[in-house]
Amino acid sequence: MKIGMYGGIDNGYVRDRSMDYIAIDQGLTYLAREGIKPVIAIGDFDSLNDKRLLEGVPNLKYQPIKDDTDTALAIKWAIANGYDEMDITGVMQGRMDHFLAVLCLLERYRDYRITLYDQKNCMRLLKAGSYDIDCQQYHYFSVFAIQDTVLTLQHCDYELDHYLLKRHDPLCVSNQCKHILHLETTEDILFIQAS
Repeated sequence: MKIGMYGGIDNGYVRDRSMDYIAIDQGLTYLAREGIKPVIAIGDFDSLNDKRLLEGVPNLKYQPIKDDTDTALAIKWAIANGYDEMDITGVMQGRMDHFLAVLCLLERYRDYRITLYDQKNCMRLLKAGSYDIDCQQYHYFSVFAIQDTVLTLQHCDYELDHYLLKRHDPLCVSNQCKHILHLETTEDILFIQAS
């Protein structure tokens, strides 16, 4: 089951209006702007400027001093409520510490399909395996090893055949593919598409 989440950074319009949404703190403002009532609002709401938006919306309010970020709490709620696929926007710009925390969450919840979006990027963790990825919506793609992996890339400008991509190796930045990319990896990787 799939759910969307909108975090505290304004990333413009909602990409997919066909699913339910969780508002993460200030994300409630951006969903309200789009006329979308979330199934729940989660956070400490320290960045929510208009607290009246909470009226009539189920919410879980946490103290600002807590052991999880608001995004982590939203992911935990989604998993506890049967969701195994999450599209999250509004968490990739702004404070670098929060962005790095979101990357940690991708790795922690690698058994769930979590995709991060902003206005120009799409990022997700791909588990070891073989993939055919539609690249028509984005101009570039990049691959980063979470741990050393053997990587094959086909149908792209810079193909690789069983290349040992080490964690510290930036070789796979800004590749291009016009249609369907074929990718094989022996370990989990971070896959980013950019316009």
